[in-house]
Amino acid sequence: MPAKQKIPVADTSHTIYFIYRDWHTSVLLDAKTVALHSRHLQQEAQDQRYIRIGWGDGNYFTGKSKTFGAATKALIASSHSALQVITYRQPPFASIPADTLVPIAITDKGMRELIRYLDESFALDESGQPIPLQAYVTDAGNFYRASGHYSVFSNCNTWSGRALQAAGLPVRSSLQLTAQSVFEQASFISDYQQNRGLIAALPAKSE
Repeated sequence: MPAKQKIPVADTSHTIYFIYRDWHTSVLLDAKTVALHSRHLQQEAQDQRYIRIGWGDGNYFTGKSKTFGAATKALIASSHSALQVITYRQPPFASIPADTLVPIAITDKGMRELIRYLDESFALDESGQPIPLQAYVTDAGNFYRASGHYSVFSNCNTWSGRALQAAGLPVRSSLQLTAQSVFEQASFISDYQQNRGLIAALPAKSE
């Protein structure tokens, strides 16, 4: 588990949310803050309340192929990776099971570094713009070609762990290959911060 003395407890002016679902993890952020500091997510975050981002294999993640063979190929011979960007005009907490989401307090510097990490996760075309990918599933937001090579040792959960590290959180990402392994660390940090009164209760399920 993370070292308590390294968990942010001062000047934690931002709250992010770490989410896991089955084998996948993602991060949820305040869209206005993202729009203010991001180079590549400004348009997505415009006029939204929250923005959620995850990373995965370009074929399996986008729904182009959901077979067992495609999942296996992604782990050993992925052709490209993808970012998934989902935006919400209203708080999404009613649709996310409470036991799969934890709030974490981070500093302003941590938020800026996290957004920088997200920006650097985009693969760019020759003009320096993100490269859209086709989505083969409905209600899954937008997909973009991502930087980094997806493999068994560099999957969505190691990517999410590095996102938390960028935010200034003392998590381990190396060989944290399952959603549960990263989520347990995030939960430990969240519980510690809640016990110190740094994080308010999760937003209400309806507003």
